[in-house]
Amino acid sequence: MLRARSRQRSHDEAEFLRVVAEMGRRDPFAGLDMVASLDEQARYAADELRVALAWTRRAAEATQCYSDDLVFRLPQVHAALWAGRIDPAKARVFWHHLHGLAAGHMESICAALLPVAGRLTTGQLAARLAKAVITIDPERAREEYERAVTERSVIAYLQRDGTVTLTATGLPADEAAAACERIHQLATQVKRAGHPATLDQIKADVTLGLLNRRFDHMTTTQIITAMTSDVAPSPAESGQPQLNTDHASRAATSTQPKTSTQPNAPTPPDTPAGPCPGPPAEPDRGPASGAEPTAGQTAARGDAAPGGMTRISRGRLAGVEVSVELATLLGRNDHPALIPGLGPVLADAARRVAARQRGAQWRYTLLNPDGHFVFGGITRRRPTGTGDHSHGGIVELLIPTDLLDELTHHPPEAGEWSQVIVDIATQYREHTQQLRDIDADPDRRFPTAALRRHIQQPDRACVGPGCRRPASRSEFDHTREYQHYGLTTSTNGGPVCKHDHNLKTQGGWTLHQPKPGKFVWRTPFGQTHRSRGEPILHPLQAPHQQNADPPPF
Repeated sequence: MLRARSRQRSHDEAEFLRVVAEMGRRDPFAGLDMVASLDEQARYAADELRVALAWTRRAAEATQCYSDDLVFRLPQVHAALWAGRIDPAKARVFWHHLHGLAAGHMESICAALLPVAGRLTTGQLAARLAKAVITIDPERAREEYERAVTERSVIAYLQRDGTVTLTATGLPADEAAAACERIHQLATQVKRAGHPATLDQIKADVTLGLLNRRFDHMTTTQIITAMTSDVAPSPAESGQPQLNTDHASRAATSTQPKTSTQPNAPTPPDTPAGPCPGPPAEPDRGPASGAEPTAGQTAARGDAAPGGMTRISRGRLAGVEVSVELATLLGRNDHPALIPGLGPVLADAARRVAARQRGAQWRYTLLNPDGHFVFGGITRRRPTGTGDHSHGGIVELLIPTDLLDELTHHPPEAGEWSQVIVDIATQYREHTQQLRDIDADPDRRFPTAALRRHIQQPDRACVGPGCRRPASRSEFDHTREYQHYGLTTSTNGGPVCKHDHNLKTQGGWTLHQPKPGKFVWRTPFGQTHRSRGEPILHPLQAPHQQNADPPPF
């Protein structure tokens, strides 16, 4: 019944949009006794809509534009909505990513993604569309990116509850990801030090402290000490009014229980296993990110950035996780990479991240011709010329087995990557023994770093229904619970976020893994959801070098 109602809702929405689009292309000067259509929407078409429905002009114009695009420029998407194969939210996602593209590009992407759109969440669909758009016209994507960076800005506005929302737009993807990781690492360490607020509240306090100069010239340890020492008992705990305390800490504390809890933090690779291990503390090498740099710390990096700005070094950046094809780093293609938690980014951004993260953990993931996981591990070799300009991070190399075979047999084609290729090929020849070693201690309570990494690589994200939380920030979940004699092995484990883990333990859901990597969820209402890792590399459209629209003559 629920699905049927959803299909009917989609059909009704498609009919409404069709009426709006056709009304918008009616010739307003044709007279009421005849119907004449225009090749494009009339200039004041939206004003008829705002009179008919008592809408604001902005709302009417937005709906008129969306309707016209969907009906006349994205007819495949409109047809799928009319048939109930996609819902209105997914139709919006298609339009958001595709409007403005050449007609041939839109048709090609729709043909590839509409057949699978119905089983994807809006987030999953948006990621697939973003990757397809970058791939099919990388030059256009690069120009849009550089234009957006040129128009970068910071905006603050007051909410009706009196708080302020602070937003930065147009930031370079790789540097913004490093900033987010820095905030996450600091907040995680503050939480572990005993701060009772939620991780999100601490992140907000850290961000504010770095920007308003409260943490100027402080080391990481000093920031943690300052934040934890500012926490005072809430009025409910002390029975006294709360005075002269930091208002950010006061607001956070008042919402917390009396006992502090350990965070659901990400597990850094190759750290001792435990229930909720997180990233290692950053060494106290100098002022925190928000501090004024000293003369010795400030130096020109020498690379020009989009928008004509010259970037100045502020010390080492926080390392970020990036998943990128080896072929992209070799310069063989410009396929987009992925920063988990953010989404697809341009190849140039991924190359910059890899070039500065020599000290990060470098993973390799070998793939079969269909793009599915074959084997993975870590390599301690690095391409020549890689710099060490960040703390931590993960660089994941996506390598089809046929490409590995090609580079192994033709070493000159690997260039500065030759040592990396030799190391990965050597490990792959011994992968059968390595897989046995991963499951060598099934009775241990917590997984080894190698086992944790092994279950993260095939699935990429939490295996819960539609969940996109990165696997590296999810928990190792025993499909059959450890206390019920479940083994700590690759065949009885998977990455599951805290929320979806609670579905099992508190929500009455069940989870089975009939075959390794295939997960079956059953809900209290009798629904069944099957999760199997999507291909890590999906087939991508060949880039179009020229506009796919026909010439106007």
